[in-house]
Amino acid sequence: MKLAIPVFRDRVSPRFDFSPEIWIVEVEKGEVIGKERIPTQNLSLLQRLEQVTANGVEKVICGGIDGFCVNQLGGRGIEVVQDVIGEAEVVLTDFLKGRLRPGFRCERKRRRRCRGKEAAWRNEG
Repeated sequence: MKLAIPVFRDRVSPRFDFSPEIWIVEVEKGEVIGKERIPTQNLSLLQRLEQVTANGVEKVICGGIDGFCVNQLGGRGIEVVQDVIGEAEVVLTDFLKGRLRPGFRCERKRRRRCRGKEAAWRNEG
């Protein structure tokens, strides 16, 4: 599976359409087997969407994203996990552990690194 995480510095970018780069992360059997940073600051919105599609991404984990982008990605078979805030590496780790949900805030400083509107994941393992 390939994931795309729009990033700003070391954090999930607050907006998909304004992120200066996107991480393309390849995951196999719950482990990261490849990670590439793609600069996107000079790309138009349509070029960003095409970049995600061209890299074979199946899921986008992001902060804010507009309905147009969600529809465009969904129409291409790409799932969007949105409203995620935090350090990109922590978000990725929590995704790999099955703890990431839309609306979660993920930080290294917290004992339970991800928290959100619903805490149902705490009972999952």
